[in-house]
Amino acid sequence: MKSLIIKPNSPYNVKSHFENYTSKEPSKEPQPCLYESGVWWQALRLENKKLMPVEVALNENINNPMLKVEVFKNTTESEDTEIINQIKHIFNTEYDLKPLYEFMDKDPILKKIKDNNYGLLPAGCYPSIYEAVISVIVQQQISLKIAFHMISLIIQKLGDCIQVGDKTFWAFPVPSKLANASISDLRTCKISERKAEYIRDFSKVVSNRTFDPESLKNLPYEKIIEKLMQFRGLGRWTSEMVIVTSIGLDNVNPAGDLGARKAISHFYNNDKLMSENEVRTLTNRWGKYKGIITYYCIAEALH
Repeated sequence: MKSLIIKPNSPYNVKSHFENYTSKEPSKEPQPCLYESGVWWQALRLENKKLMPVEVALNENINNPMLKVEVFKNTTESEDTEIINQIKHIFNTEYDLKPLYEFMDKDPILKKIKDNNYGLLPAGCYPSIYEAVISVIVQQQISLKIAFHMISLIIQKLGDCIQVGDKTFWAFPVPSKLANASISDLRTCKISERKAEYIRDFSKVVSNRTFDPESLKNLPYEKIIEKLMQFRGLGRWTSEMVIVTSIGLDNVNPAGDLGARKAISHFYNNDKLMSENEVRTLTNRWGKYKGIITYYCIAEALH
């Protein structure tokens, strides 16, 4: 076992995120990550295809944050670097909240939301765009609780796992596994036939290398949307949620998301549900921060 330390930018508080956006059935419903009482664990898949069982403990100090990473396998220096980079991405450790807070302080509503959620950062980003696409397809038009259950069934049926003592570390299925799965296999995971088709079709183009989702990471936002929407089952909402959960969310606001619409409507329209276009128009005033401010509004509305 090897211990690695990561020092995120402060202020930093991801506990609230995990408590809101992970399964409430710890150790039972891998996403593929699992989280319980300040500890996160997952099997990370490295570029050399090795699976690394990794556990991350979050400390309590928002102004002096630290992530203690335990790796339960022997690793090389280059593998350690890759593990650290994946954790930094998943846990959003490099984000600097200070400029955002200066902006939010200018609006009394946003200042209160910021003060109530000081240090909050979205974490739990998917390690790959591929994983985000498959997971967000499952999430279409259903509650997160139901989606978490379905995703866990897919992972337990077709993913990989490593056992370390009494703890199981799960990894998301590789594209070829989902590409070769039958529709009936996927249907046993309680997803609809249409979603099963979307998942298998997208996995096929990734598996046969016709399309590399990871190549989207450095493209402009609208270009990513355009490329993702070429695939059956990937509309604008799905594409925006993929960006939010795998690339970043500063300048991306999934205004078609019902949770986002409800949260914005609560604070800026007396709970009268605003349309997608109305939410886009209102949040555009927040410029490059519209995505993360929307996230803060959702978090505050969940309190």
